[in-house]
This record gives sequence, structure tokens and C-alpha cells, in this order.
Amino acid sequence: MRGHRRYAGTVEEPIEEPEDDAYPPLDAEERSNIEADLTDLDGMREVFAEQKVRGVVIACPDCNANHYYDWELLKENLQHMLENGEPRMHEPAFEPREEDYIMWDYGKGYIDALQDTGLGAERKIVITSCPWCDTPVDDHYGFCPKCGRSLAPLRLFSELVDRGVDDREARAILIRAGFEPF
Repeated sequence: MRGHRRYAGTVEEPIEEPEDDAYPPLDAEERSNIEADLTDLDGMREVFAEQKVRGVVIACPDCNANHYYDWELLKENLQHMLENGEPRMHEPAFEPREEDYIMWDYGKGYIDALQDTGLGAERKIVITSCPWCDTPVDDHYGFCPKCGRSLAPLRLFSELVDRGVDDREARAILIRAGFEPF
């Protein structure tokens, strides 16, 4: 937007327009803020894309409307700002389904809370096969497609071991809690 430098839903103080209509280079703080927004966007995409969320909604204070950005479009816009120091114009989403998007502030708060509790997306426990029947599974499966057993005990076991509980003790805890041994 002319007169304002934008990034990820916030507006900086008005800037003087240069005569040649070019934006001045980003200062260190602006660059750092955009890089942080890119990191946050990647975190939101990792968490929410699995839930079929298409992107984020950013409330525009200039036009008092919501702007809908698919994940990749916003990423490209932020990268463009890092490279050129100016926002890229984009076509608004055509009749977006509001339920397919999350508000930027909500998504940011959500991933911050995950990080604060140690549950960030990078700590995801990956399972490649069922421990009971060795059937290959995708990391997002909740149950084995062949034997039907829940993969939650394996994730819990992995988390206990990662937190320093001895392998044998972790298995004993799960059995005492009523989970089938694997």
C-alpha cells in the first residue's frame, strides 16, 4: 500500500514516498520482522494444513476488510518484500470460504502456545510402521490400517523415552496403564 509498509497483517508508521515511487530499503528491524513472519507462517502451515486450512486471514486496517491469503501466496509476498522492500500486489481470493482460513493472530498465538509448552510442530513423533504387525504407516495415522491397533501407545512410549524414562520402565508404565504390550 502506498504510504505504508505492510507485512503479515501489521502496518508500520507512514513512510515518506520517494519521488520515483520506489520504496526505501528495509531497515534491520523491518527485515527481522518479515523473517519472523515467514517462520511463523511456516509453523502455522505445518500445524493447520493437516486440518485442511488453506491459509490465513489478515484484517486490513486501511479498508476494514479481511484479506485471504493461501499459504504459498503469503509466503511469496513476504519473500518479495525481503528482496525488494515493497509489498506485492495480489488478486483478492474469489469468494473465499471463511472456514478454510484462520486469522493470523489466532494462528500465531496457537503456534506460540505450542512452543511454550514444548509441543511445537518440530517435536512431532514420527512412526513408520506398526509395532505389532510391521505394516508401514504414515506419520499422521492414528491406527494401523492392517491390524487396527491404536498407534497412540507407541507415540506415548517415544515421548517418555525422549524425556529420559528408561525404555523398560516406559513399557512397564504403559502396561500398568492398560495398553497392550508391543
